Amino acid sequence: APSVFSATLAGLNAPVPTIIRAANNDLVTLSNPIHHGDTIVIYLTGMGQTNPPVDAGVPAPYDPLAVVLITPQVELGGVALPLNYAGMTPGQIGLYQINAFVPRWVPLGLTQTLKITQSGDSTSMSVRVVD
Repeated sequence: APSVFSATLAGLNAPVPTIIRAANNDLVTLSNPIHHGDTIVIYLTGMGQTNPPVDAGVPAPYDPLAVVLITPQVELGGVALPLNYAGMTPGQIGLYQINAFVPRWVPLGLTQTLKITQSGDSTSMSVRVVD
């Protein structure tokens, strides 16, 4: 089952999911929310086999990229996000990433649900979305 990593940041009372805004390469937080038009990079584990296959304990290749065999669905505020990539993070061991685009019709709000579903399993978390 997909599971998003979390990170602890100084000054925050709770860990935040490892979701990066590509626009500034920083973690998504209440003070660095997701914007319409952003590409987000979600770091996670548990996404299964890839093509080409990558053996356990071996870094993922750069060329060709190791793409997951079962494409996940990502929704933000109930809106499906187009995916640019879903696979292993090149050069890393056991780390997957999903690169997704946030269209302008995603609802705004302090606590929008980001949901990742793959093979019937899902995980979700709340994120802030602004215009």
